[in-house]
Amino acid sequence: MIDLYDPTTIREADSMAIGKFKVPGIVLMENAGLEASLCVQRLFPQAERFLILAGPGNNGGDGYVMARHFAIRGLLPIVLLAGAPEKIKGDALQNLEILKEMSTPIRITEEMTVEEITSLMSESHVVIDCLLGTGSKGSPQGEIRRIIELLEGRNNIVSIDIPSGINAETGEVYSPCVASVATITMLAMKTGLAAMPAAAKAGKIEIVSIGVPPHEVLPSLPCATLWEEEDAIATLPERKLDLHKGGRGTLLVVGGSEHYRGAPLLSALGALKSGCGVVIVASTDDVCREGISFLPEAVFHPMKRENPQDLLCWSERGTAAVVGPGLGRDSHGASLFECIWNEWRHPLLVDGDGIFWLNELKSYLKKRNDVIITPHEGEAARLLGLTAKDVASSRLYAAKELARQWGCVVLKGHGTVIDTISRTVIIREGGPELSVPGSGDILSGVIGTFLAQQISLLDSASLGVWIHGKAGQFLAERKGIDGILAREIAMGIPSVLCSLREKEKTKH
Repeated sequence: MIDLYDPTTIREADSMAIGKFKVPGIVLMENAGLEASLCVQRLFPQAERFLILAGPGNNGGDGYVMARHFAIRGLLPIVLLAGAPEKIKGDALQNLEILKEMSTPIRITEEMTVEEITSLMSESHVVIDCLLGTGSKGSPQGEIRRIIELLEGRNNIVSIDIPSGINAETGEVYSPCVASVATITMLAMKTGLAAMPAAAKAGKIEIVSIGVPPHEVLPSLPCATLWEEEDAIATLPERKLDLHKGGRGTLLVVGGSEHYRGAPLLSALGALKSGCGVVIVASTDDVCREGISFLPEAVFHPMKRENPQDLLCWSERGTAAVVGPGLGRDSHGASLFECIWNEWRHPLLVDGDGIFWLNELKSYLKKRNDVIITPHEGEAARLLGLTAKDVASSRLYAAKELARQWGCVVLKGHGTVIDTISRTVIIREGGPELSVPGSGDILSGVIGTFLAQQISLLDSASLGVWIHGKAGQFLAERKGIDGILAREIAMGIPSVLCSLREKEKTKH
């Protein structure tokens, strides 16, 4: 698990380093610049010529320190000052003055032609982006905007702290924005570097020290966390030798309609492949009749349209439910959803058409604190009264707002965000191979399995998303990213679980 912090928390940590450890700000800048310069050389061991693009703030100050250390090692740094030099002050100015005494080439971009700037970019082995820091918001302007635009298409850019042009808190990407092959960030990883769409601009992330122990200056509870394999291993449910199928949980899947017969079956398949003990598919007569041949391991319950309460007979046996895959948007779907939401006594996952009914029936739904909703960006936009583009550009914000309304949200998409108001988790596993019909249905069954096994909402969602994503990655490695079927993702889940179990053994 990698802890993530927003810019405000990082600034407070800097202040604590100065106050608690009596480390002057200029020493923190020295440590950061030195470590960043060493990191660049580890990433590009053959590089000799470095072009450092420095803005007027402390991010530029880190660049001046880097340039000095490159020069000390006999390398060839050139510094370009973007923006008015008179705005440079404090520790950054002091480091610039030191650099001037070393005869390191320093030029002001406003005094240079486009041809001169691009020529230096092309001649350099590495271009280092020190233009904007974590406090910047909104589209870059003025001279910095011009320089970022000239960087477009280059594949040798390393950004310091963040790629210039992203929001370090929310993960928003402004225009223009630097696209880096690597980002060297100070003290701790910033939330915006892990969240899409900014994560796609950051490249490989390297964290470097500023010379103080992070745990001494950062709060114990991070702003968000980035889930990794070790977290999945730690969250796996225990498997005892005398385990029976009832101990693996019983999941009710409610869904299916005339035009979407496969959705609840895929959800049930995802659940069974994730280790659920009993899966009950409650659906139309046709889905149940056809589903027996597709998935004979499931139990099928033909629903009575005139009596949705009939489903509640499974309350005594079931330990969780998934409602919504292919449910339909007619009055029958509405009555089923309202019944399950208001009367089902166990944890509930809402997906697909269930999310549609959340919005339509919200005034009729009682307050619950045991629900996970799993919208994609379009569904999230509808719930929030935004556009899908709004949600895509600020996924952390959208997930947090949904969590305020519904409790626990899985905002699907690359870099899935899981939010419970008090906790935020980002999961990077999975890629375009998951963008196929039925993939979300499989996911609902995976998460539903862990809910049925009485794992917490946050851990069920995180573990389910991680496993689903890793199954997709395994599949993509063997078959590529095109032509994947949702059922193939489900078939890959046992291999992911097996790998985790094997690694779990080595840790004990």
